[in-house]
Amino acid sequence: MSYLAWIDFDPEERRRAQTLIDLFKEPEARDELGLGTIRDGLADLLFPGTSTIQTRLRYMLFIPWVYREAQSRKTSQAERVVIARNLEFDLSEALLEGGERDDVIGRLAGKDLKRLASSVYWAGLKTLGIRTLAGNQATFLSYGPESLKDHDLKLWAAGLPEAPDNLFKKIDFRLREKEIAFLRDRIAAKAKASLLNELAVKEKAFKDDWPWEVSDDSISDTNRTLLRHAERYSTVMHGALLLYNLLLAQRAAQRPNAKRHGDAGELVKDYRSRIEDWRGELDRLAIKQWDLDDLFRHVGNTSHKLTGPSRDFVIGWVEIAARGAPNLESDLQAIDLVHRRERALKRAKSRLCHDAPLERWSGASGLARLDFRWKTARKHLGDLVDVA
Repeated sequence: MSYLAWIDFDPEERRRAQTLIDLFKEPEARDELGLGTIRDGLADLLFPGTSTIQTRLRYMLFIPWVYREAQSRKTSQAERVVIARNLEFDLSEALLEGGERDDVIGRLAGKDLKRLASSVYWAGLKTLGIRTLAGNQATFLSYGPESLKDHDLKLWAAGLPEAPDNLFKKIDFRLREKEIAFLRDRIAAKAKASLLNELAVKEKAFKDDWPWEVSDDSISDTNRTLLRHAERYSTVMHGALLLYNLLLAQRAAQRPNAKRHGDAGELVKDYRSRIEDWRGELDRLAIKQWDLDDLFRHVGNTSHKLTGPSRDFVIGWVEIAARGAPNLESDLQAIDLVHRRERALKRAKSRLCHDAPLERWSGASGLARLDFRWKTARKHLGDLVDVA
């Protein structure tokens, strides 16, 4: 871990140092070097039905309840779309009325919200078999009370609990016993082999920072293998992102007349320190024994297809890490690998090649360590044991 300290009572120096610290508090979440295919493939295997923008598990029930209410209205499909949207806003208000503050989708944006909770959870509802019919939200709202008289038309899983009477008045995120039983059943039925299911049956909350730190000895060999792949991938590829940001900081430091990045010199120092810390993590990973073909096979069994250039980039960077990544910032092979990767992905928007994109660089780009949706899954697992 890197530390930044200063002994200086000059207000301007304090401001500059605080700005630097703030950059590392909120690194951009964008996939700067195209690492997302393997990240998402492993996440789908470990924690199916989740996404990084999900907040609380009870939304997996809120959305079907909202849509059932909209589908009960005798009106046109277009009107039901409007009704469902308004009900989602009513739900947000009901959650606030129920004392919830964090995790309420739309809490700040209100009716200006661009991405509704239904779109956030829609794919997960299908993955876990809570919605049983394919199609988008509008498709579901084409079925009104008349068409739903056909009992052979099943839109939602059998056993879906009934909505509480106060759903759109005052509600909270805590699940009820019947709701927990239903969600556990869906996870067991549709994600039986996943780590999500193996941990859900434990009926406990987890505080581990990373999924590979979970020490439960009942985790299957397959999931232990996936976790080992995930830990190596998260750690090893983080070094490529550190080098990328160091190269950006060095390039920014060479442009003293630029409007931004007056702290580029401090950024260079900090990234050098972070790279040294990263190098210290490599020994425990036994990278030379890492079977990348096995990793690629697992990802190939998902809907995420790994391209040749992505595969080559990963192989190339792992080779650099396997030899200990000495003198990384002067390693021409490592620098060229990152340069070519960013240029291929961004083209005219390449920050390493063009000044205008560099000027828009925040100072810390794509540095969030990959956790494969563990933070979301961990919160969902906690919801399954927090019975109202």
